[in-house]
Amino acid sequence: MKTRGFWTAVVGVFLVSMVYEYIIHGWLMVGWFYKALTPMLFLPNAAARSLPWLATISIFAAGLLLAFFFTYIFSKGAEGKGWLTEGFRYGVIIWGVASLPLNIGMYGWSRFPGKLLFCWILIDLIEFVIMGWVCALLYGKEAKTP
Repeated sequence: MKTRGFWTAVVGVFLVSMVYEYIIHGWLMVGWFYKALTPMLFLPNAAARSLPWLATISIFAAGLLLAFFFTYIFSKGAEGKGWLTEGFRYGVIIWGVASLPLNIGMYGWSRFPGKLLFCWILIDLIEFVIMGWVCALLYGKEAKTP
């Protein structure tokens, strides 16, 4: 494993994921979340504001864990076939393992509307592909040795 490339990719994936999540959830979909779904799904604003550090720490911890394991799994299977192809393939595979089953399952056991879950499926696909490209590009071209 390339140590420098690994940690560079972890940081890159983390930053891309955090920016993407903020744009999608904190900007584009915020009206949908807080107007329509807050009463039944999320903490009331007063409760969320009483512990803002907890939300911040949990969001960053989740992002760091995702970036670390996303990059770690990539490093074990990198074939050195080019960042565009390999990153796309990897992003779709991880999306198919991590996001797709979760969102399909949530349709049956949660109060999230089907339209929202469908949007999340597409949003996650785009995010995981972008993260795959960033990971492949920053990790480098060194292929895994058999």
